[in-house]
Amino acid sequence: MVLAGGLAACGTVQQLSAADKVSKAFGKLGDGKTFKVELSVEATADQLVSFGKATGDPIERPAAEALAGLSLAVSVSADRPLKEFGAVKKGELDKLADDKSLALEYVLAGKDGKVYADMRQVDAKTYLKIDAEGIAKLAGEDPSEVRAMADEMPAELKVFKDALAGKWLTFDPKLLQELNKAPKGKSSTPSATPSVDPKVAEDLMNSVKDVFSRNLTFDDKGTKDGLDHVVVSAPARGLVNDLLKAFKPLSKDVPSFGKLPTAAPTDVPDTKIGVDVYLKDGALSSVTFDLAQLDEKAGPGVHLPVKAAFSKDAAAPQAPTGATEIKTSDIESIMTSFAKGPGGNGVTPAEPLTDAQIKELARSGMSEAQIKMMNAGGLGYQDIKDMLALKS
Repeated sequence: MVLAGGLAACGTVQQLSAADKVSKAFGKLGDGKTFKVELSVEATADQLVSFGKATGDPIERPAAEALAGLSLAVSVSADRPLKEFGAVKKGELDKLADDKSLALEYVLAGKDGKVYADMRQVDAKTYLKIDAEGIAKLAGEDPSEVRAMADEMPAELKVFKDALAGKWLTFDPKLLQELNKAPKGKSSTPSATPSVDPKVAEDLMNSVKDVFSRNLTFDDKGTKDGLDHVVVSAPARGLVNDLLKAFKPLSKDVPSFGKLPTAAPTDVPDTKIGVDVYLKDGALSSVTFDLAQLDEKAGPGVHLPVKAAFSKDAAAPQAPTGATEIKTSDIESIMTSFAKGPGGNGVTPAEPLTDAQIKELARSGMSEAQIKMMNAGGLGYQDIKDMLALKS
């Protein structure tokens, strides 16, 4: 682990021992075939209201009550140890959409167990169920507006009425990939994914290790109730500044890194911050952090704790029964509905494209699904052709 590797360069024996504990605990996360992490707001409604008042961004009591205890759980289950999946190790779960050997689930829920959203990937199919009215309440909006929206939807948008009614939907992830397929244009070529020279990557890793060795401290707080407690601390502004300097040399290899700031944003506090790490039998149990540490306006006595709880005993996500399938025609229907606008008004409907026109336009690299949706949205053959010409 980079943290422990950095401390190996310099640090006390106690720090090295504590860092080694944390390093090994994180390293064990991918040993099993299942894994679950649950991110939760541990702050009470009173703490949320106090934090909002102190930082100048008030939080209404109803919203604070809803946010207190809110959690997002992510579960992963596979037919082999997770560490064997490269995408899992890199946190690139979106690249696993076509992998039938792995199942995923994301659940957004309240402290009372109320589920606001549940998304699953099982056998390379995606399933989704939302509590639209509950989410509206969570956002401080009027849930009656959700009901009104559902009532106004025409019959051809049944799949979306089902979604607002809290029913399960399902779709093939390839549908989204098809809709997001970018047109190549006449003279353009596919852009290659930026690659980093192995030597540059090695230098970056060494630089990051050096940053951690100079900034991080690991303090072993002992054991209580079967949990080992380690506090990881660092000066916030100094750590961010040093990490930015470490990543800067990569800007010529990865263009997006060139957009990174040259110094820590002014709202990063110039104080030491700490993260509490809890281990059970050498495995990572939970990590807690007080977000109030990141805002100097919070002041003494103001706290906003959040927690990440880890488990390797998660139940495998299952495919729900009776889910309504979303098809390309459903997407086209909602595009047509938006084009018409409330009461059937809106843009002037375009002349339907012929099969020959669709095939001709598709030679640009744009998918037929995209072309049909643009036509349903009010764009005619020449409109789409002109747009593609601008992209070439």
